[in-house]
Amino acid sequence: MDWTEGYNNSVAYTMGYHHEQSPTYLNACLAMQRVSPPSIEKFNYCELGFGQSLTSLILAATHPQGDFYACDFNPLHVLAAASVRDEAKLPNLTLLENSFGELAQGAVELPIFDYITMHGIISWISDETRAQIVQFLKRYLKPGGVVQVSYNAMPGLAQVLPLQRLLMRGAAKGGDAWSGALELATKLADLDALHFKRNPDSLARVQGFPGLDPSYLVHEYLHEKWTPFFFADIARELADAKLSFAGSARFPHMAPVGWLTNAQRQLLDAVTDPIEAEELRDYFSNRAFRSDIFVRGKAALSDIRLREQAEHIHLWRNPSVSFKPVAELEHATVTRGGPYHQPLFDRLHRSEMTLAELFDAPEVAGVDMDGVLKLVRLSIAVGETSFRYGAVQTRASADRLNAVLLSRAEQGAKWNALASPRPGGGAGVGTLDLLMMASLHEKADRKKALSKDMDELTARVTRSLAAVGMQLRVGDVEVAPGDITRRMGHIFEDSGKTLIAHATELGFWAAQKAATR
Repeated sequence: MDWTEGYNNSVAYTMGYHHEQSPTYLNACLAMQRVSPPSIEKFNYCELGFGQSLTSLILAATHPQGDFYACDFNPLHVLAAASVRDEAKLPNLTLLENSFGELAQGAVELPIFDYITMHGIISWISDETRAQIVQFLKRYLKPGGVVQVSYNAMPGLAQVLPLQRLLMRGAAKGGDAWSGALELATKLADLDALHFKRNPDSLARVQGFPGLDPSYLVHEYLHEKWTPFFFADIARELADAKLSFAGSARFPHMAPVGWLTNAQRQLLDAVTDPIEAEELRDYFSNRAFRSDIFVRGKAALSDIRLREQAEHIHLWRNPSVSFKPVAELEHATVTRGGPYHQPLFDRLHRSEMTLAELFDAPEVAGVDMDGVLKLVRLSIAVGETSFRYGAVQTRASADRLNAVLLSRAEQGAKWNALASPRPGGGAGVGTLDLLMMASLHEKADRKKALSKDMDELTARVTRSLAAVGMQLRVGDVEVAPGDITRRMGHIFEDSGKTLIAHATELGFWAAQKAATR
C-alpha cells in the first residue's frame, strides 16, 4: 500500500497556527458552554497530523507545564519541526513519524492523553485510516479527556464536491499538479459551463485561486480522498470511542447562538435530539467547515461549578477593535440591541478581569450567568475581547521559540503567528511585520533603533523580502526594486513605534526598560 494512503504529500504543508487546538483555549470554550474541562496544572497533549508543526511548537512553548506529542507520517515535516524544536530548546515536545495505524496498534510507547487534536486531516484520509484514529482515541484518551477535530463540512461544500473532482482530473494530466488543475477549471468556467453558472460558490473559488498560496491549495483540494462530512456522521463515529459532543471550538457557532431568526429558533427549540439540532443549524448557516470539541465523559457545570471555572478565565479588550452595534459574523449579521453590550465593552476596556468578576459587575446587573456567557461569547466572536484560561506561564521558552521563528523568517520561512504567553498560545502576524520585528528583535533599545539604526533596519528587511519572495506593495502599487529600501524607511518611520507597542502587548518579546540618561 502507498504509505501516503491517498494523502497528497507532494509539497510541504503550509506553516499555519490554529488557536482552536490550544488546551487552554479549549478549556475556556468548554467552561463557557457549561462543560467541565480537564486540569491544566500538568497534562499530556497529542496532535495528529501536525504538518509544519507551528501549532505544536507554539503550544509547547506557551504551556511549559504540559508534555506535548505531535505525529506526522511525512518525514520532511518531522525533520523541519525537529530542527526548530531543538534550536528553540523545547524539551516538552516529542515528534513522531508514524502512521495513524501504527499509533492505534501501540507501535510507540505513549502516555494516556488529556487532549488530542486534529486540524482538517480527517477530510483527506480514507475510511480505514479514519477508523484507525477512532481506535487510537479509544486506546489513549483518558476519561474526562478532550478531542478537538476540525473538518470540511456539509452542506456548505455541496457545490464544491464536483469542483474538487474537476481539479483532480486537471492535476492528473502531468506537469505541475496545481497549474494543471487550475487551468482545466478556469477553462471550463470561461467556456460558460453550466455548473459554474448554477453554482456561484464553485465559480467564486476558481476566480479566487490565483490569489492564494499554491501549496495551501494542493493540500486543500488535491487528495484522492476529499470528504466533507455532515456533523451527525462524525458524532456517530466518535461515539464508538465513548466521546460525546461538548460544543463548538468557534465562538460564532456556540449554542445557544444569537443569529437565528425567531422562526428558525422556534423550529430548533422543538428538536429534542441535540445532535440533530446541531446539524440543522448547519443548514441555516450553510457551514463549510467545523471545529468541534468532544469529551470522554461529559460533565455539565452547575452554577456553583461554573463560578469556580470562571475564576480561571481572564478577559480583556482587544485594543485594535472598536465597538460596533451591528456585528458581522462569517455567516450572519447580529444587531446588538439592549443595554448591556456597550457597557460590557467599556468595562473590559478599562482592565483585565476574570469571568467570575464579570458575573458580579454592575454593568451586567440583572443578567443571569447564561446571559453573561452569551454576551461574552459574541464579543469574542467579533474580535473585541481576548481571553486566557489559567495563569500566564513563564515566558522563557516562548522567547526562545520566537527568536528562532523570527530568524528563520528572514531566511524565507513564512510563519503566520508567534508565541504569545498572555493568551496562552499564538497570535497572528503578517509577513512584513514579521520581517520588521526580526530586524528589531535583538536591539537593546528598539525605539531608539528606529532613528539610530534606520539604514541597517531597512537594508535587513529589503534582503529578507527577497529571501521570502515577497513583492512590497504600498496601497495597490508594487514598489520598484530600487525603491524598496527608501519606502521601507518610510514604513518604519510611520508605523515602527506602533509595531513595537503591538508586539510588546501581545508578548512576542519582553518589554524593555526605558533607557536611563
